[in-house]
Formats: sequence, C-alpha cells, structure tokens
Amino acid sequence: MTLHILSLSQTHVLHKKLSGARMFVLNRPEKLNALNLSMIRNIGPQLKAWEVSTLAKVIIMKSTGKGKFSVGDDILDILQKANARDPDALYFFQDKFSLVQMIATLQTPYISILDGYALGGALGLFIHGPFRIATERTIFALPETSIGAFLSSGSSFYLPRLDGEIGTYLALTGSRVEGIDTFFSGIATHYIPSSRIPALEDRLVDLETSEHEIIQRVLEKFVEPKSVNKVGFQKEVREVIDRCFAHDTIEDIINALDQEKSTAWTRETKQKLLSLSPTSLKVTLKALRKGRSMSLVDCLKMEFDLIQKFLVTRDFHEGVEAMFLSKPRRKPRWEPSRLGDISDEEIDQLYFNQPAPNQLILSSKKDLRHYPYARYSLPTEEDVRLAITGEGPEFKLEGRLKAQEDIISWFVSGHRGKWGVKEKVQDILDRKAEVLTEQDGVVWKS
Repeated sequence: MTLHILSLSQTHVLHKKLSGARMFVLNRPEKLNALNLSMIRNIGPQLKAWEVSTLAKVIIMKSTGKGKFSVGDDILDILQKANARDPDALYFFQDKFSLVQMIATLQTPYISILDGYALGGALGLFIHGPFRIATERTIFALPETSIGAFLSSGSSFYLPRLDGEIGTYLALTGSRVEGIDTFFSGIATHYIPSSRIPALEDRLVDLETSEHEIIQRVLEKFVEPKSVNKVGFQKEVREVIDRCFAHDTIEDIINALDQEKSTAWTRETKQKLLSLSPTSLKVTLKALRKGRSMSLVDCLKMEFDLIQKFLVTRDFHEGVEAMFLSKPRRKPRWEPSRLGDISDEEIDQLYFNQPAPNQLILSSKKDLRHYPYARYSLPTEEDVRLAITGEGPEFKLEGRLKAQEDIISWFVSGHRGKWGVKEKVQDILDRKAEVLTEQDGVVWKS
C-alpha cells in the first residue's frame, strides 16, 4: 500500500491518501495546532476536491502527536492582524465559516479523531460532522468568555441543540468536559480508547464504500464498553445546570444558583461567572437563545457580525493581554466590570440591532436546521420524550411506550446495540420521567 503525502513536512496541515481514505493532519505542534488563515485555506479547497472525487470514500480529520487535536483559533495572530487593520483578521472568519458550512453539508463520510485538546474555535473542524471520536485524552472546553471573546464556528447553532442546558453551561462558564464524558454529553459520537485508533484507521483505509451506515458499524466495533458512575455529569449537578441555566439573563442564572442548596459546585460556578467579562457573558447567552430557532447559515451570519464588533472591543484586547501576554498572568480588568453596569437593552443596541459593516459571503446555498446524521449519536432527551408521550411519528400507529424496559429496549434496538444507549436512556428516565400509576406507565415530568 502506497502512502501519498501531498504537503511538505513543514506545512501546518498535511494531506494524506491511503486507498479510499483521505486525511487532514493538523501539524503545527509548536502552537498546539492553533488554527490560522493559511491552515483554513489549506483545508478548504482540498476538502471540496475530495468531496466530488469518486475515489475518496471517507475523510478523516486528525492531528500529529498525542493529546493535541487543536487549542482553537490562533487568537494572538488574529488580534495582531486586527490591530494592524490587516483584512486577514476578518478573512480568517470568512473562510473558516465557509469551511464549517462545507463540513456540515458533506456527502462523503467525515470522521474527526479528537485525541487530546479540542478547544474553542477548533470545534469548527469537527462538531458539525457526523462522526466525532473521543478518547481518554479528549478535553473539550469553550474558554472564550474568559478572554472577553465570543463563540464562533456555528457554536450558536450546535450548543442550543445539546440536551437541557448543557450547551448554555459550557458556553458561559468555559468548563471542561473530558474523556468519556464528552461522549455522554453529546460532543462526541463515539468513545474509543487511543490504543485502538491505529487499528481503526487501518480498517477505515480498507473500506470501499461511502455509506454512513457501514462507517457507523465499523466505528462501533472499536468501541470499548465500560462501566460508568455518571452519564456526562453527576445527576444532582446536571439537574442544577438545567434549572439554573434555563434562565434568559445572567443575573437570573446567578440568582438561581443562590437559591440552590449551597455546595462547592454552586459556589464555584457562581464565582466563575462573576469573574468573566459581563459583556461577553451577556452577548453569548443572547446569541445562544437566538440560535435555538435559527438555521446553521443564519447562525454563522450572526456570529460573523458579532465577531466584527468583538474585534474592536476593549474586553477582547484586555482578555488576551491578561491571559496570554502578561507575565505573570493576571486577572483581566473588564469594562464594564459588573453585570449591573451594562443592561440587556444596551447589549441589544450595541451588538444585535445594528449590523456590522461586512456581511458573511458563503460560496454555497446549502443550509441545515437539523443535523442529518444525528442518529449516529446517542439518543437525546427530546428523542426519549417523544417516545414516552407518543408524539414521535414512529408511535402514531402503535401508541407510546409505557414500560421503562420497553423504552430502553426500543432505543437500543433502533441504534443497533450501540454502546452507551442503554446508559444514556436510563439516565434520562431517572431525571425526566416518573411512574404515576401502573396503568399510565412511564410519563414525562411536566
């Protein structure tokens, strides 16, 4: 078997061809694979070419080295260009968002191997794809609010579609999710030990098909079932997240945390929120709420508009200075420094009511309102709710499922025995359902 490396060794993204497999390999280890404009422009045209090639059966996104997928966008490079009024600061997001749209609408199976840090804007390379593999080394986090920045790469589309208020919590606090928890939280679609990744890649290379169903079966064969004591989050923490982060203002979220039983987690979460940029928090929450009912393209357009405004805000420059440039690192001095010093009405006026000078231009008209390959992920709370209430189209004729055992069995069977389905559905039933009478069976809590 001949290996073709299509890029020079010093190039920050390598292209590899192995039989029907096509690979992008992030190769900027000195910057922990932080993404810059040249990397985005390296990936985009080649991805487009592979998408139309009948020889390319599967596309894989991975990185060189261990424990480092990507730490996200190269913020220092972007800020330097913005300060110099270099248009490449904006072209980075223009080109990256076009790449995000392409990844989300690919017909060729696209697999991301997240063996290590997968932070911030790096999610644009994987989160909208059908297959996202986590290992024990995977670390996912969205640290944007800690540097006075704003989420991008379609985050405002993806995060509101996670179960409950997980997306809101992760976006606002920047909390980390690691290893198998990324799988149960909906960030990854599969959990495969890193020791099995080389063998998995060999198997994918041997495939002569582009059928997503076959790819799914292959991936499942490399999954290592294991016992878990929590499904993403501890049950009590998850319930507090859903109660508190369901509110539509940061002030109400913090007040809700105060109303909960005081624990180390509630205290730390409140203090974390109070330490972050008030402007960044409020804009992020507003964008997440708007993104719930928007298409992917509309979310990308909104994010592109907001990014232009953030590139000239004091908080973004202050956050980067404090976190990355100051020696030793210091606490950022936000302006305004308190949540009460900037109202939601001011946020609307400054960030949402008036358009930025430049509009996002995409080369394709393709768009999404729902992920077409969501069935390869674990069932969502909404999936389980539809089964219990009988509102799903699958239950119109035979009626809803009443017994807990039948509900779990139905989902396990529908996902072809996928590991994690039983655990995830049981967790949802424990938190969101109850048995009122034997006749009624399991009902969804109102």
